[in-house]
Amino acid sequence: MAASHITPSEGLRRRLVSEAERFVRLFGLWRNEVAEPEPFYTALAGEAAADLDRRHGLRGAEVLDLGCGPGYYTSALRDAGARVVGLDMDTDGWEGTSGLVHGDATALPFPASGFDGVFCSNLLEHVADTGGVLAEIERVLRPGGWVYLSWTNWYSPWGGHEMTPYQYLGPRHGPRLYEKRHGAPRKNRMGEGLFAVHIGSTLDLLSRREGLEVVSVVPRYWPWLGFITSVPGVREVATWNCLIRLRRKGDGTR
Repeated sequence: MAASHITPSEGLRRRLVSEAERFVRLFGLWRNEVAEPEPFYTALAGEAAADLDRRHGLRGAEVLDLGCGPGYYTSALRDAGARVVGLDMDTDGWEGTSGLVHGDATALPFPASGFDGVFCSNLLEHVADTGGVLAEIERVLRPGGWVYLSWTNWYSPWGGHEMTPYQYLGPRHGPRLYEKRHGAPRKNRMGEGLFAVHIGSTLDLLSRREGLEVVSVVPRYWPWLGFITSVPGVREVATWNCLIRLRRKGDGTR
């Protein structure tokens, strides 16, 4: 029997259908994220771990989960075979998960060149010093190592978190008007637990880091529309959650 042949157009159609189904599934989980965070983050963690294992091979790799939260990603990366240290300033939900460290992402308590990979999901928008985080990532990463860096950029549909959609009024006026009308948010108050982090300015900071190389920039939830991240202005609104893959320059020999 002759092997079936899938045309390029049919292959593209199948991919788009698959990606659309994935988005619908994740969006359904995200809608209940506040009340039930575990299903949403467990799904994202499983996807990320499988992706990183395909790209880099996680078996035996030393990985830092930077901004690990309750440890969803730490657990998924360990299940894929990595040796993972998680770090966060917030220790809520750490019961029963070992290998988590309380610390500051801008002053990591780890030696230089200690990790094969750094996984950093949804941390940047909660830290005042983006440049400090990037500098520390570069410092603790071994030559040839990888970085998975994603965050909710400020002008995206969820950039204001609980204050959404007031972020579209700007990082000064939006939060001020929100609090005037609704009071302070339950968490992630602007200037305390939430900061305006933009794609363009983050890429500019990365361009100044001599040891880091940008591999790709895509919207995390719809990576097939990666071209929008090259369009200034549009990318700040249409991306929702920006994913930047990086590589530590060097040949990786030890």
